Amino acid sequence: MGRTRTLERRKEREQQKKRQRQLTFAIGGVVIAVVAVVIVLLITVPAEAPIPNGTATRYQGIDQSYNDKGFPVLGKDSAPVKVIEYSSFDCPHCADFHEGTWPQVLDTIRKGAVQFTYVPVYGTGGIQNGQGAAKAAICAGEQGQFWEMYDALFSWQKTYANTAFSQNRFTGGVNALGLDKGKWDACISSSKPETVITAAMEAFRLQNVAGTPALLVNGTVVDTASNVSLMDAINTALQAAGGIPAEVTAEATQSTAAEVTAEATTQPTVEKTAEATTEATMEATAEATAS
Repeated sequence: MGRTRTLERRKEREQQKKRQRQLTFAIGGVVIAVVAVVIVLLITVPAEAPIPNGTATRYQGIDQSYNDKGFPVLGKDSAPVKVIEYSSFDCPHCADFHEGTWPQVLDTIRKGAVQFTYVPVYGTGGIQNGQGAAKAAICAGEQGQFWEMYDALFSWQKTYANTAFSQNRFTGGVNALGLDKGKWDACISSSKPETVITAAMEAFRLQNVAGTPALLVNGTVVDTASNVSLMDAINTALQAAGGIPAEVTAEATQSTAAEVTAEATTQPTVEKTAEATTEATMEATAEATAS
């Protein structure tokens, strides 16, 4: 009798332990599922990703292309000065260059004096996920917005530091730029961005320069350590080339004049049309009243 009771108690204890294990596994499964959902949300929900003011129109009217390595190029082939920048989105000095010198360089590009090539390397600065940022820009370029993403990435680096290049911020940026998210995702998953970045890293290695931004003007490295600025080097190269070719200057002038004329023509026309319509309406009303 006693032995039977002992066996029953042992069986009850084993069943209780089994129920506790099942409960523990169930709770553990719920916790894992909740954590997985949170991680997915953190990765996929778009983060704040503001696009700098003026970016939408900053590159309008400037020739955009790619070289045989897939590096983005801005400006005309006929420009007498060729500038190459080896740069990383994770490099704070590169962000400083973009903030301080880039507007001046862009002005020379727009005038036809400079053609600018950007070589997207990574890992030369302390900001996390520079490689992901380079891929984000390359895939934005697949939809014609490399330079807009270029502006945004450096702006985010300044604003968000080590959280600048999170996946959900990329998602926010893609949405803010109006890109096709499906096409962008497909590009990110393809071999295209990795191929371009690998070529960029190899080209950078062959230059044997100390860091980024590394700047070349007509094939010569700009010695910024000797207080020679990029703009100094551009102006020197431009003088050596005899200035901007007359046909390039004429084309740039005509392009600017056309934009100004179009803007000036559009606004007064609308105003005058509205004014003329109002006057005509008033005259018709007066005539009808008089009749």
